[in-house]
Amino acid sequence: MPWYGVLSLLTECYGPSVDQYEQKEHETVNYQEALAYIYGFTDYERSGKYTRDRNENLTRTARLLELLGDPHHAYSNTLIAGTKGKGSTAAMVESVLREAGVKTGLYTQPDLHTFRERIRVNGALIPEVEVGNLIPEIKREVERVQADHEYGPFITYEIGTALAFLYFAHSHVQHAVVEVGLGGRLDATNLTHPLVSVITSISYDHMSVLGNTLKQIATEKAGIIKENGLVVTSASAPEALLAIAAKASERQARMVRVGSAAGDTAQTEVEAGSLPSLSYRYQLNERIGSRQCFTVWTPEREYANLELALAGEHQLENATVAVATLEMLREKGIDWDEAALRKGLASVHWPARIEVVGRQPTIVVDGAHNTDSIQKLVRALHVTFDPRRLIFVLSTSKDKDLVGIIKELAQADAVVLTSMNNPRVTPLEDLRALFAEHAPRVELLSAPTSEAALDMAVGLAAPEDLVCATGSIYLAGEALRWAAARGDQLAASEIEGVDH
Repeated sequence: MPWYGVLSLLTECYGPSVDQYEQKEHETVNYQEALAYIYGFTDYERSGKYTRDRNENLTRTARLLELLGDPHHAYSNTLIAGTKGKGSTAAMVESVLREAGVKTGLYTQPDLHTFRERIRVNGALIPEVEVGNLIPEIKREVERVQADHEYGPFITYEIGTALAFLYFAHSHVQHAVVEVGLGGRLDATNLTHPLVSVITSISYDHMSVLGNTLKQIATEKAGIIKENGLVVTSASAPEALLAIAAKASERQARMVRVGSAAGDTAQTEVEAGSLPSLSYRYQLNERIGSRQCFTVWTPEREYANLELALAGEHQLENATVAVATLEMLREKGIDWDEAALRKGLASVHWPARIEVVGRQPTIVVDGAHNTDSIQKLVRALHVTFDPRRLIFVLSTSKDKDLVGIIKELAQADAVVLTSMNNPRVTPLEDLRALFAEHAPRVELLSAPTSEAALDMAVGLAAPEDLVCATGSIYLAGEALRWAAARGDQLAASEIEGVDH
C-alpha cells in the first residue's frame, strides 16, 4: 500500500489527522500584516548573523510544531540538503511526483520575488489569503512558547517552516519535498521524518556557521540522516563523502551514491572499503539549445535519452540524484512510472538557473553565489552558448568567498559591478579592489543599481555576445524583474507578486 494511503496509521503514530486542522477557527489578518509578522523576527537571510544559540533551534521549533498539532507528521516527505543543487533537485523530484498524480508540497528558499514562492502545493504558490489565515494560529502558539521563557527568540525561517508544514497539512498533501535552509543538523526542517534524506553537492559556503573544511560542512549536512534510513548523495570530494558515510554508519542508514559515468572521484576510498561504489551514473548524450538529453544507469536498469529542461552539466547530476531519490521513494510506496519521470524532467522549470531572458545578445540570469557554482556557471555558459564575449553583471553578499568568485571570473571580457537591494551586499569599492588584485585584466565598469548595470551591459554587447547577471539569488530576482519589464514573457510569467 502506498505511504500516502496510510495517513490513518500516521495519525495513530504521530498525531492528529489533517481533518483536525480544518476544524480550528481563529482570527485572520491580511497578507501584508502576515508578512510584517513573519519578518518581524531576526532574519539570517537579511543580516547574515545569528543572534542566539543555534543549538536551541530544534527544541524550540519542535515545541511550536507540537502546539500546532505536529502538522509535519500528516504526510510523508523527502528532505534535501547540500551546498548547491538542492533547490533544483527538489523541483525535479516534485515535478515527477506531480506528473504521477501524487498531491505534492514543495518547500524551498530563498525566494526571488515573493515569500509565497517558498511554499507550493501541486506547483501552485500558497495564496495570500492562506498566509493571512494561518499566521494568527502560529502567532498564538509562538506566544505560548515565548511565555515559558525556556527558549530564545524565534527567527523568520522557523516561522516560515511552521507555516509551510501547517499549510501542507491543511491542503492534504500526500508527499512533501522539503529543502533544508542551512546546514541540516540544526535546521528546522530536520524535525521531519523523511522517507529519503538527500545530500547534493558539497562545497564551501556559510563557513562561519558550518565550518571551514569540507568534512565539517558535510558533517553538518549529514545530520539529516535518520536511524535505519536512506541517504542519496552526489557529493564528490572524498573528504565530504567519508563524513557522510561515517554518519550513515553511525545511524545504520543505507548510503546511495550518484556520479558521472566518466569515473568515480573517490575510487581509491571505494577500493579501500571506506565507501560504497557509485550505483547511479549519468552521461550526457547531446545538447539541444539549453535543453539536455542524457542517460542514467541504475542498479536495475537504464533510462536512455531522458530530456532535461535545465542547462548545465551540473543539472544532469542533480537530475540523477532525483532519479535515485524517486527510486528509493518507490521502494517506500510512493508510486510513479517511467512516463511520469520523463515528462516531469522534461517540463521542470526552476527560475534563475541559467535562465535565458533575452536574445541578440543572449541574456542569462543565474543565482550562483559561491566559488564552485560560479565555476560551473562559467563552464556551462561557454559550452551551452559559445558566445563571442562574456559580460557579467555582478553583485554579491559580503559573507561569501569573494576572492574565489572573482578568480573564477578572471577570464570574463567585462564585468559590470552593481549593488543589489540587500543589507548583506558587498560594497562596490570592495569588489573593485578585489578585482584589481585578483583579476586585473578584466574590463571593469560599475552602476549604482542592477537595472542600470544590466542596461549598461546590454549596451556593451554585440548580438553574438552573452550577458549574465549572477553572484546572488537576490540579484537574480532583480534581473528577472528587469527582464519582465522589458518584455520577456517567461520572466513575466514567473512573477506572481513582489514583496521586496
